[in-house]
Amino acid sequence: MANKLSQNVPSYAKPLVDALGDGCRYSPAEMFRYFLSAVMEVWGFQPWYPTPVEARERVINAIACYDDMVAKEEPFKDILGAVYAELSSKGGKQLLGQFFTPWNIAVMMANFDPEPVSMAQGRKVLSDPACGSGVMLLARANQILENHGPEELFRWKFYGCDLDAICARMTAIQLAANCAVHRVEIGEILIVQGNTLASSKNKQVILHASSPRRLALAS
Repeated sequence: MANKLSQNVPSYAKPLVDALGDGCRYSPAEMFRYFLSAVMEVWGFQPWYPTPVEARERVINAIACYDDMVAKEEPFKDILGAVYAELSSKGGKQLLGQFFTPWNIAVMMANFDPEPVSMAQGRKVLSDPACGSGVMLLARANQILENHGPEELFRWKFYGCDLDAICARMTAIQLAANCAVHRVEIGEILIVQGNTLASSKNKQVILHASSPRRLALAS
């Protein structure tokens, strides 16, 4: 199963596809959910999709694989989107209107429109109401870091929302993991799951994180 899947994904995403494809009786799609839940659990969040005992070793290996991939690739590259697009291509992603923007297109769009959408409390704000894998937020972070450096990235707040629980968690994980691995700071990250048009009480906060430096300045 893993070899068949990995033939259809970009080369940079193949190691993780292979790791998740080796799930014995669990499908790659199930393994991907276990992977997302386990990453969040490592960070101190409650399990969202608890990993069965017999799959834990493989999920741990997948997490280590992803950490290594993030370190090797350019900062904020969308890795999980490429993996999920392939895993979901056989089973109904169109039901939610999910079509994932390729990384090179997202970077091109980020460079076409470098200005923030809005300002809030002196901070530049970028909002994506249907964030998917977070590719547009990731591409903008990549563009800011490459063109203006880490100090400029610190001045931004990134907000993402998606109806799909998997997508919301992909976005949260990719933004936070890249900040940690590449040792850069986004001023504030807020990722929620829900309908963008619904009231805030009907949304679930997946990740709300502020830069440690920002918290220190506020104290």
